[in-house]
Amino acid sequence: MASEIQLITIGPSHFCEKARWGLDRAGISYKESKHAPVFHMLYTRGLGQGTSCPKLVLGEGKNKVVLHESSDILKFADENIMSEEDRLYPSNLEQSVQEWDTKFNEILGPHARRFAYFYLLYDKHSFKIFSQGLHSRERLLTWCLMPLLKPLVYRTVGCNSPAAKDHSLDKIRCIFQEVDNVLADGRPFLCGNEFTAADLTFASLAGPVLCPVGYGTYLVPTEELPSEMSEVTLSLRETLAGKHALRMYETERHRKVASKVLVT
Repeated sequence: MASEIQLITIGPSHFCEKARWGLDRAGISYKESKHAPVFHMLYTRGLGQGTSCPKLVLGEGKNKVVLHESSDILKFADENIMSEEDRLYPSNLEQSVQEWDTKFNEILGPHARRFAYFYLLYDKHSFKIFSQGLHSRERLLTWCLMPLLKPLVYRTVGCNSPAAKDHSLDKIRCIFQEVDNVLADGRPFLCGNEFTAADLTFASLAGPVLCPVGYGTYLVPTEELPSEMSEVTLSLRETLAGKHALRMYETERHRKVASKVLVT
């Protein structure tokens, strides 16, 4: 019998959403182990390469393999897709896709996270964001420790820097403008006529600032966001890039493609 595949995540993490989307698309069966920020370290410590999430655990004992980055998990999922036309990293576009993937990981991901946490860590929705999918004991501990967790996460992601929010928004807008420029020629996807990891990564990592319907975990509905954040979200949704990300969630997020039989 094939051993269970475990995806260890922080519930609201957009990097975890990226990994989740890739696995779902490839039809790979897995068990998701969701945790609150900080608590996740209890489950990732000892797996190597730091305590960040997501981590994908394959196999058991001496045969255990751990994938530590969302892009590595995406590539693992991609290897299970049968048709070249459905691949997230198609051979004819691999370099271009990889360049977009890296740029979104390094710029959009961290700044979207910081921008969202700036507004939401001390919002009324913060416990629901942190506690989604937790087992009862961790949920109770998270509730009790929220007064400590919120300032710790706030500092860790850099929200306490005086210009952090505005700096991150500038970085987000620059990425959106770059995507706008590419999509301006009418192409349906970032790398041409095919949905690739570039589109998946952009849509996933833009999730915290766009709050798309269909996101893999709970996001605060736009109408319930703090007013200043809501204004930004609505304005970004009206850009070509924002509309593209929302369309990816509508048409691609829950689409499964023909896959190989996965043996672990």
